[in-house]
Amino acid sequence: MASTQSAERIFPAKTGKRALAGIPADNIGLDWAMAICTCIITFGLFIDGWAHNHDKVDDSFFTPWHALLYGSIAAAGLLLIYTHFRNVGRGHRWRQALPYGYGLSLAGFFIFATGGVADLIWHEIFGFEEGLEALLSPSHLLLAVSGLMIMTGPIRAMWRRADTEQSWRGLLPAILAFACITSVFTFFTTFAAVSSEFIALTGARPEDHTLTDVYGIIALVMHANILLAVVLFMARRWRLPFGAVTLLFVANSLLMTWMHVLEPGDFIFVISAGAAGLLGDWLLRRDSLDETGSFRRFAIILPFVYCLGALLMTQILGTNVWGTGGLWWLIHMWLGVPLLAAAFGYGLSMLMRPPVSIDPGTL
Repeated sequence: MASTQSAERIFPAKTGKRALAGIPADNIGLDWAMAICTCIITFGLFIDGWAHNHDKVDDSFFTPWHALLYGSIAAAGLLLIYTHFRNVGRGHRWRQALPYGYGLSLAGFFIFATGGVADLIWHEIFGFEEGLEALLSPSHLLLAVSGLMIMTGPIRAMWRRADTEQSWRGLLPAILAFACITSVFTFFTTFAAVSSEFIALTGARPEDHTLTDVYGIIALVMHANILLAVVLFMARRWRLPFGAVTLLFVANSLLMTWMHVLEPGDFIFVISAGAAGLLGDWLLRRDSLDETGSFRRFAIILPFVYCLGALLMTQILGTNVWGTGGLWWLIHMWLGVPLLAAAFGYGLSMLMRPPVSIDPGTL
């Protein structure tokens, strides 16, 4: 009997290893670490964009800006690989060695590595992109998609948990990840950005202003509803702590404005974004979006206020900072475009929560 017990201590029974089979338990530490990596990746992306916008780069793949972006991706990938092998060593199966939500992130890391090589080859064959070409290059879009696969790990991991504390302490990794992926979306649609490029809407009204009008409409309606969609998505799953919407709006406005900034005064756009975010937080605190009427009202009010605030900031900047004069849009445009954004917000709410009956109160 004694010899049998000694053998079991040296060679553990297989039942112990089977007990570890399956997906590992949730790992809050990994959520936080990946959320921090996600923030650094996003900063690396925007500092690369800033360098391009301010003529700080040449026709070279190996730049300090690329080093930060690719280095942060590598850090996230190494963290996932380390976690994977550690869990394999603890007895988990090879294909189930990461906590729920992070297997796709690890796949994204390897796709990103492949995309980085593809991007280098693309530059060698077709040359370096200029202007908007950099946003639409197939190799860059592959990097964007694979990067998002990595960055959304904390969201997938926390989404399935029923016991997540509905507070800053419990939700911050997911909120940070949502703020980062939102900024990636707006980065790749920066050709229509609410930023210092709105200088085109100030001063004397151009004789042929059709393209300028189209630019302003797309910029306001698109980005207002990108932000709205992310907030609605989060609010459908969690009771967001007060300040979460403000963090999302302010972080996005800071990054987008900084990437384009020509004058320090341009950061005034952060004020209108923050005001819209605070309104969103107040509406979420006042009304639960579980009620369909509140859900619809929220989706209408938030993009309307965001757009109107951005146009007010453009008026102030054109008059007091840029020296070009105020907004040349007449009331048909400066009031109509926020209403259009609100209409799109209402349509978005219908897609996310379709009517379930013919009761007028659900429409």
